[in-house]
Amino acid sequence: MAADLEAEKELPHFDRRPTLVALALGHPSCPASLRDQTLKRCTAEQLAQLGSPRAAEWLVSAVAEEVRARGGTPPPMAPRLLEAPTQAQIVLRQGPLHDLVFAAARDTLPTAPDPGKLGEGEDADDWLERHTRAYEAWASMWRRILERNPDRHREFVEWSKHTDAERTVRDELLGSLPWSVEPALLTELAGADLGRFPYELLLAQASRMRRDGLDKQQVLDCFAAELSALPDEEQVRLRHFLSRESTTLLEIGCEAPVTWVRHAASGTWRHLLNPGQAKDGYRPVHWRAPATTLADLAARFAETAARALPFWEAEDRYSAIDPDEVAWVRDMMLHLPTVTEEVKAGVRPIVRHARKRLSPHQRGLQPRYDRRRELEEILDTIERVLADPPPAVGADRRRSALGAPGEVTVRELAAVPAQALSEYLDRHPGDDSLVEKALLACAASGHRSDDDFEDVLRRHGSPDTVLLRLTEGLRGNLGGGPPWREAWTRLVLARRDITSELVRALPAWSVLRARGDRYGSAHPAVVSVVREALSADQDAWDRFAACPATYSGPTAWLRLGDLLDAAAVGASWPKPPGSR
Repeated sequence: MAADLEAEKELPHFDRRPTLVALALGHPSCPASLRDQTLKRCTAEQLAQLGSPRAAEWLVSAVAEEVRARGGTPPPMAPRLLEAPTQAQIVLRQGPLHDLVFAAARDTLPTAPDPGKLGEGEDADDWLERHTRAYEAWASMWRRILERNPDRHREFVEWSKHTDAERTVRDELLGSLPWSVEPALLTELAGADLGRFPYELLLAQASRMRRDGLDKQQVLDCFAAELSALPDEEQVRLRHFLSRESTTLLEIGCEAPVTWVRHAASGTWRHLLNPGQAKDGYRPVHWRAPATTLADLAARFAETAARALPFWEAEDRYSAIDPDEVAWVRDMMLHLPTVTEEVKAGVRPIVRHARKRLSPHQRGLQPRYDRRRELEEILDTIERVLADPPPAVGADRRRSALGAPGEVTVRELAAVPAQALSEYLDRHPGDDSLVEKALLACAASGHRSDDDFEDVLRRHGSPDTVLLRLTEGLRGNLGGGPPWREAWTRLVLARRDITSELVRALPAWSVLRARGDRYGSAHPAVVSVVREALSADQDAWDRFAACPATYSGPTAWLRLGDLLDAAAVGASWPKPPGSR
């Protein structure tokens, strides 16, 4: 076989027989010279196939040497390397690799972008744009590699320590691919990211003292102990902020905690805070971490974000307000285990300032329509939590904010899970108006069980009479289409002690089609009411058969009792009940 390979100028049918080629090149009788010569003729994809975990040791050693040789001195990352990737990039995009081949490709990847100097005729803005695009390409390269090698995430993290790739590898795993990271590593990455926040607090405290009149050395003396515990790079950065006379730089330092949380909520933490909305392209993702882990991480972020509230300051800006400026507050409020009065006091000025900037009479630019709508939704959510902060119950703290009982609507109550609805009612005992909206919401949700309905009803002060009152005014109280009427009818008829008066108040079309215990049979309570009203009067039965009740439209709201009474005496058919 080795002789056959030597006779060929090209690798025969490599893509269809990679295992056979690997066996030939890895066979003890295959000369090293032939092996090396053949590997030099391989493409990067073919090298990756030959360097699989199952390949012979002497073959993978040769493949690894070839990969390193082709890598040479790794170039700095540039956008063009995404379209024309290096050999190392191509190898790492392939299937599982032997450790030796993997290490050779990893070590010869492009390095971090080189900022370089201003080119001839290039201004600072052009240089900054070029540098930004290079770092975007650097992040994109690592994202593709990490996505292709999910079983080596921890290995990449360990390898990148104290290198230019460390921050990028961690941020991509946490912010772009968190669902593919195993739970223990995800928790470590999240904890390490939150561990950066105390530095932002220190920077803000020092900058405010400097802004308030202390000189640089006085500020450094005040924080001598904290500074001594910082890495050299962070000490240099903090001194840089304090040494400048620029008010702009000091203002940036004063708002450092808020800026960090805001960017984290919209960046590296965006998927962790909203795991149900995460998508890989257009596909929903499957998280390796359980829901309890994700909820705990979101709560830790929220508790960290709350520490930034004292450092928020209102600014009079001409630019339009951006949703990111308040989205972090919403995420914090929804994930905080407990919304304290201190937190509420810190949040209210932020909401007031945002509402003020949205006012058409406010000086400055206004956000475009879609951003305004997003901002309004965010602020509405925050205000609902301020009005009624739900406690942390169970493992999942990502709950809906319902707000004050007097403002919540039937549709909003219908949208939350039954457990969340029960907890909301527990927080507002004795509110019969809220209970009535919750009863109607059971029909509007379309999936509430009989037990859920009974759980809500028992909270009402007059459970024996409230259903009749709501049913008599069902069109105005509930509204909606046929599914809502049918759901209400089903829930009411499922009760054990249903009265004939209540059956008569139900919509005729829906109640007459309600099934009994057996398939195809009518509900016994309905049968009893109809027989009692029409008795043995055949004319009454004939008139009732021609009643104007319909599946939809205004006549779908006609009550069974009203139609029975008209049919029994031969009176004109009643008009549909008034709408809302």
